[in-house]
Amino acid sequence: MARSKSLWLLLLWFIIAVAGLLVLKWTGVWERLDLDWMTDWLRDLGPLGGLLYIIVYTLRPLVLFPATPLTLYGGYVFGAFWGTIYDIIGAGAGAMLSFYITRKWGRNSFQRILRNKKLQSFDQKAEEKGFMVVLYMRLMPFFPFDGVSYGAGLSKIRFWDYTWGTLIGIIPGAVVYNVFGASLQDIGSGKFYAAVGMYIAFALIPLLLKKTQALKTRDREKRT
Repeated sequence: MARSKSLWLLLLWFIIAVAGLLVLKWTGVWERLDLDWMTDWLRDLGPLGGLLYIIVYTLRPLVLFPATPLTLYGGYVFGAFWGTIYDIIGAGAGAMLSFYITRKWGRNSFQRILRNKKLQSFDQKAEEKGFMVVLYMRLMPFFPFDGVSYGAGLSKIRFWDYTWGTLIGIIPGAVVYNVFGASLQDIGSGKFYAAVGMYIAFALIPLLLKKTQALKTRDREKRT
């Protein structure tokens, strides 16, 4: 009974979070936000502005706000270096929070419906090679950030495997997105085009890896 109640509470929270985002969109709140004023305000606050950004980034998964726009904004406001530092701290803390929520309230209920053999096999691999599984998914930009966090909490991945895989895996993306965000202050400059190049290269990594894996699979099939 307690497990079922935990699952329903988790689902209710997701529904409320999604509904909140839709209400903000439909009421036009996003369009009324004065980003110029907010940017100047955060910069004037100095380190306190960075702390507020970290807190917002930590709580961001609770309302399902996408991570990428907030990361780019951090680079734009605080610059590439400090934006990356604040991003890694906030994203890491938010990822830990997401993991804790689903591990605390969703794991036991999820175990009862985990009957698909493929899912069971993945769950077992996640337990045995949790660090590498999380690291790979964090390094690849096509995996949804919050989806990985919440999904890991439902799996058998150990907490410290998840933690280190996340903290190490988010560094490349944090650097790329914050460099790109910082370059938006001077669109058209050499730094801007260099940042665009980094961004494109980072986005192409999954495609290159997928193609490489396909070629390796083809070679193995030919040998057999």
